[in-house]
Amino acid sequence: MYSPFLMDYQKIPFPDAVQVLAERYNIPIELEKDGASNELFSSLYKLHDIALELYQENLFSELGKEALGYLKERGLKEDIIKQFKIGFAINEWDQLVKRCKDKGFTQSQIIKSGLFTRSDKGTYDRFRSRIMFPIFHQSGKPIAFGGRIFNNADPAKYLNSPETPLYKKSSVFYGLQATRDSIRKEGYVVLVEGYMDFLKLYQGSIHPVVSVSGTAFTMKHALSLSRITQKVILLYDGDKAGGAATERAGWVLLRSGLIPSVVRPPNGTDPDDWIGSAGPEAIMDSIMKPIDYIDFHMKLHRATELSGTERQQYIMSISSELKNINDGIIRNDLIKIISEKLKVDEQDLIRVINTQRINPEYDSKQITETNNRHTFNSKLEKAQVELLQLLSNKDNKIRTYVIDHISIELFTNPLFKTIS
Repeated sequence: MYSPFLMDYQKIPFPDAVQVLAERYNIPIELEKDGASNELFSSLYKLHDIALELYQENLFSELGKEALGYLKERGLKEDIIKQFKIGFAINEWDQLVKRCKDKGFTQSQIIKSGLFTRSDKGTYDRFRSRIMFPIFHQSGKPIAFGGRIFNNADPAKYLNSPETPLYKKSSVFYGLQATRDSIRKEGYVVLVEGYMDFLKLYQGSIHPVVSVSGTAFTMKHALSLSRITQKVILLYDGDKAGGAATERAGWVLLRSGLIPSVVRPPNGTDPDDWIGSAGPEAIMDSIMKPIDYIDFHMKLHRATELSGTERQQYIMSISSELKNINDGIIRNDLIKIISEKLKVDEQDLIRVINTQRINPEYDSKQITETNNRHTFNSKLEKAQVELLQLLSNKDNKIRTYVIDHISIELFTNPLFKTIS
C-alpha cells in the first residue's frame, strides 16, 4: 500500500502522506487545515512559488550579479545554489507585490503570506536587497524565506518570514526536505544554526544535517527529529553565544528522550568558517567523535573546578534540569554519570533533584502535533480515512477483516481508492 509506505519511509503523518500522493497523481482532494479553507492554503503555496521563481530569476540576471558573486565568494558552488533555489530580492519596494497582483491574488491572500508588509501608504515587499534562502516543507513546497543583507551595514543581517498559516518556526528545519533520507540511513543528524552552516556542510558531502535557521531549538523541533533518528550532534557556533545555545538545545533533546552529543568549532569560529579553513574531512572526523553532552556541559561551566557556593549553585542548576526529564531511564543514567563526575553521593543528588519544581513548559507530554494538521471535511471522508488507517495497521487480522468486509467501491475519493 502506498500511504503506509510513505508514512514509514518519510516519517510523515497520515494526512500529509495522502496530500503528497494527491499532488503526485494530480487527484483533487478537499482538505481543511487549522480551521482555514483549503483555498487559502493553496493560494499561500502559490504565492511562495511565485516569490521563489522571481527571486531565482533576479539572482541569475544582471540585477543579481553582485549577490551571486557574494555567494560564490563565500564558497558556494552554483549547483548547490540552484539545488536549494537560493535567490535575490532586489532593492525595490513592490517588485513581488506587483507580480502577485498581476496574477490575480487578493489583498487578504497577499498579506497572509508573510511576504509583504503594510502601512498607511500601501503594501510593500517585505524582503529587499537581500539574498533569499527558501525554507521548504518536508514535502518540498516553499513555505517561508530567510533573507540576508550582504552589501551594507544594516544591523538586521537576517530577516525571516513571520509565522503564517504555512510556517511555524518552532517545528520547521532548513534543509530537511533534502537530507531526511541521509539522516535515516546514517542514524544521526548534525544540527547547525545557520543557512550557510548547513549549505557548506551539505556541499562538503556531510548530508545528515539540518539547520534551525536562526531560531531557538524547541520541543517541537525535537519531536520532528525523533521521527527520523534518536542521535543528535549539536554543531553550533564556537563562541560564547553558541555555547549557551548548545547548552539549551541539549537539555531540550534530553527532555524529549533523544541522545545529544556535541562538536565545538575551534577558536570561536562557526561551522561555515571552520569547514572553509579545515576542510570537510576534518569536520567529519570531529562529527564521528563527538563529546557527550554532559561532558560538554561540565567543561562549559568548569564544573569540576568549582568549589563552595559556586559548586552548590551548579548542582542546583543541573538538578533543576534533571527534574524536567520525564524519561526515568535517561534521568537515572544522567544522575549516575553526574554524581560520579562531580564526586557527589548519588542519593544526595536525588534528594536535591526532588526539591526542584517541574517547569510545565518543559512537559513533553504537552507537546502535540497541532501545527500543519489536516482535517478531512465530511463525515464520509473521515470514515474513509479511518478505514485506510485500519488497512495500514500492522495487525494482519485487522487488515484481513477490513479487506473481507469492506468493498473498495465504498471509497468515494479517487485517491482513497488508489491507496486502498
